[in-house]
Order: sequence, then C-alpha cells, then structure tokens
Amino acid sequence: MGEREFPLRMVAWELTRNCNLSCVHCRASAELGPHTGELTTDECKGIIDDILAFSSPTVILTGGEPLMRDDIFDIINYGNERGSVSLSP
Repeated sequence: MGEREFPLRMVAWELTRNCNLSCVHCRASAELGPHTGELTTDECKGIIDDILAFSSPTVILTGGEPLMRDDIFDIINYGNERGSVSLSP
C-alpha cells in the first residue's frame, strides 16, 4: 500500500459513556453507569492495533470520563508502547 496523500493524524475515541458529572451539554450523553456494551480491555487494545495497522495518528481517549475506567492506564500504556495516545476528559 502506498503513502496516503492526506494521512490520518488524529482519532478521538469516546471510550466510555460513564461519567460522574452528567452535563446537559455533553455530546456523548454521558452519565454515571455502569453501561452495557462497552469494550473490554482486550477489545480496546485490538482497536488500537487496528488503527495502527493502516496509519499512525494520535489517539485521543475521551468519553464520558475515561478516568472512570479501571483499565484506563493499561489502555494508555498499551497505546503508547505502539504509537501516541493521549487523554481528554
């Protein structure tokens, strides 16, 4: 596969709907969970691998409140070992 003319530079990933604030203006409609259907740690790592298989963008983990995930630092560390991951609560 050749170079992309306009490579993907950033991915904003709403990692969770869980949030301790439940702001009216929230685009993610986040509220205190738990919420069904959220990805497991291994599924999140798989998504990171899938993204990095075709590009090398900065992946911004957002939500809801991503710090409410028990595995957030595992996901961040996994992503940063392979590329660039940042957090945007």
